[in-house]
Amino acid sequence: MSELLIYGANGYSGRLIVDAAVKRGMQPIVAGRNEKQVAQVGKELGLAHRSFDLADPAALKTGLAGIKVVLHCAGPFSATALPMLAACLAHRVHYLDITGEFKVIEDVAARDADLRAAGVMAMCGVGMDVVPSDCLAAHMKQRMPGAIRLELFVRALEKLSRGTATSFVENMGLPNVVRENGALVERVAGMDRRTMEFAGGKPVSMVSLPWGDISTAWRTTGIPNIKVYMSLMPGAAQMIRFTGRFRGLFQSESMQGFFKRQAQRWISGPTQAYRDKQTAEFIAVASDAAGNTCRSHLVTKEGYAFTADSASEIAQRVLDGAVQPGFQTPGGLFGPNFVLEFDGSRREDIN
Repeated sequence: MSELLIYGANGYSGRLIVDAAVKRGMQPIVAGRNEKQVAQVGKELGLAHRSFDLADPAALKTGLAGIKVVLHCAGPFSATALPMLAACLAHRVHYLDITGEFKVIEDVAARDADLRAAGVMAMCGVGMDVVPSDCLAAHMKQRMPGAIRLELFVRALEKLSRGTATSFVENMGLPNVVRENGALVERVAGMDRRTMEFAGGKPVSMVSLPWGDISTAWRTTGIPNIKVYMSLMPGAAQMIRFTGRFRGLFQSESMQGFFKRQAQRWISGPTQAYRDKQTAEFIAVASDAAGNTCRSHLVTKEGYAFTADSASEIAQRVLDGAVQPGFQTPGGLFGPNFVLEFDGSRREDIN
């Protein structure tokens, strides 16, 4: 019996990860809440399947029986991560997920002492969020050991899955968050904007968002000041700032429900043709107290394609014993060059 369980295997990212795992010769158990959909995935790929609800502790115990590693792909992680993590802790199962939500990462990291005591490892963001940027942050720390500031610029989410879109909806109206002097600090939503030149020299408008790197990169590098900027569709920065003025409205149950239903109705995720054609880009700028700066540029596969590769690879490594109990980050455990092991990844240092 396989010792790897992929929960949320019937979702967009989950299915891509399952397919990638099978191509590696792995035989994961596919799981999720929807019995019919999970069974169909198992049938198509010749894999064992399990169906259980994270709100049912008894079902969770049965669902994790015989499992060594859980790769959790079922969002929204704000609702699903902690129940799965608690079950993994209780049954001494290593926990991996693909979230980029900093609040979730902070909550998981807060269980570090419990994880160490149980001999269990937890790692968030084993996909596009946050493997490339976390490895790039680790690289910048090597280039500039005295860095006190890190800015990460990400061009990777120009077409979304339903799960990613739902995460954006959950953040509508909320302030931006950055890392300042080691602490998480709120900023006015949509206020911090930059223009950055990516490949081809075309300037790209970007807005600072509270992405997972404000949690992971800080733990990987110890750099106390971190901001993340994302490229979004035209007008997104203005829309973010507008919703921030009406937080109560856009965080209300009715508005959240409306926009989540629209995401489920209209968004299906990038096609394979799109994934095969596109790339993701990252620029990191580090600076020290004397004002010295260095910059590095990283290119990878399109975001969801990269997630499938990196998540399945990390799951395999953990199964093979690449484990350090406690909360770990991808760049911290596997090193800055881990991202370069994947087809399509290349990094350039700009002096």
